[in-house]
Amino acid sequence: MADNFVYVLNGTAYVNLTNKCHNACAFCIRTGGDGVAGVPLWLDREPECDEVMAAFDKLAEKVKNNEVVFCGYGEPTERLEQLKSCAKEFKARGLNTRLNTNGLGSAVNGRDISGDLDDIDIVSVSLNQCDAQKYYEITRSQLGLSAFDEVLAFACALRDRGRRVVFTVVDTIDKTDIAACKRLCLELKIPLRVRKYVADNYNN
Repeated sequence: MADNFVYVLNGTAYVNLTNKCHNACAFCIRTGGDGVAGVPLWLDREPECDEVMAAFDKLAEKVKNNEVVFCGYGEPTERLEQLKSCAKEFKARGLNTRLNTNGLGSAVNGRDISGDLDDIDIVSVSLNQCDAQKYYEITRSQLGLSAFDEVLAFACALRDRGRRVVFTVVDTIDKTDIAACKRLCLELKIPLRVRKYVADNYNN
């Protein structure tokens, strides 16, 4: 285990706030590894905002893109207050911010958190599948069958606030399911990105 609170891949900084996640997705790289591109991401402890910023400063020379992504070895919204504080700090520095999320932040925090993400420029939500049963089968969510509707509600709440939100699915699911996801996203008026699966996006 290590304390890599920030890591840099292809010139982009990624923030690793927590290893907690209410899902255990079948395709998640956590199931077969300790990190990404040789960077260990299992944490000994969770960082506070000042520790994240200090870690970012140490790696600043490697950061070539004007974007910081909250995408650690866990779900960032599990630590909502730290996420908000860090996003505010990065925005104050003139950086763009993106949140990669399982979309369960409102359910986990017990309230609608869509209004808490004003310092996040883009929210990328893992849709994963086209209906509640198939979603549960692939994510094995602790929230059970209700998780899928929670994801949809979270993304729609962001949409209704005029926020930039996009759904994603991984191309490991059946083509007919991907087509169904596309239809769903058209109905919801939220863009969909189909991600190509590799075991480690930076170690092919």
